[in-house]
Amino acid sequence: MDEKLITTINKIKLLAEQNPEFNQAMQKLFGNESSASLNSSYDKRISHIEKYLGLDYYADSMESIIDYSYIQEHDIRAQLISDNREMLRFRYGTRFHEILFEEFCRYAQLQAEMLINYFYYHKESTVAEAINHIKKYNPTAKIDDNLSTLTSISFSAKLWSFCLEFELKKAKETFDFVRDVRNYQSHRSASEQDFSFFDYQKKLIDWGIKLKSDGSFNFYKTKEDTIAFNIYKSKVENTQAFKLYQYYSWFNRKPYDEIILSLKEISETVNKNITGY
Repeated sequence: MDEKLITTINKIKLLAEQNPEFNQAMQKLFGNESSASLNSSYDKRISHIEKYLGLDYYADSMESIIDYSYIQEHDIRAQLISDNREMLRFRYGTRFHEILFEEFCRYAQLQAEMLINYFYYHKESTVAEAINHIKKYNPTAKIDDNLSTLTSISFSAKLWSFCLEFELKKAKETFDFVRDVRNYQSHRSASEQDFSFFDYQKKLIDWGIKLKSDGSFNFYKTKEDTIAFNIYKSKVENTQAFKLYQYYSWFNRKPYDEIILSLKEISETVNKNITGY
């Protein structure tokens, strides 16, 4: 079968698995496909699939997978929904977009930052009060007290404060990595370029550091081994090489669903603490 057709079918299969309504619509449209259409050319079949199965149409017309209905300001809600759709296009490779994890992360971060800005904007009367709020839960944050806008405050400072205040440990960890995607891709140092994931992984294993099946660090298993844990504390923890290893083990997994779940958690927390629902 034509490779382009296979790729398209796989995209449709993925969408159908993740959205029951889309699955039902596909079965209704193509459950009784005529023999004439089956004999048409590959290109016509692909065009038909993309138009009526609606990879692009689906992305354009679907409700946001994050509930932004509580956002009262129309322009903010529209931007969040738009960024959400762009994020999904880079997830599924629709509308001539490639499947690009880096771009998926970029649009996820845009939504997370807008949501957190929205929280502080509605929670505090002035930027100065918002800065005090952020520093209350993130006292080590380096923020110029003379800043005049929330957008001027670094995403990491706001993310850490927000997640610490509401105990969103997983969301904080996930969006720390999301934030790192652009940093590592755009501003790689010489030491980072020379870093070998597999060489460092072998070193960790030789030291007795315990890893999960996906290669990521297993803190609790390592802690159970006194010798390994002592090595971790003295040679591994907080080193730049280990931070890089943690990042690449996460990046290599391409955890799309994990990011979506964390984004939902941030949105639900903003909703609850702004509207009370």
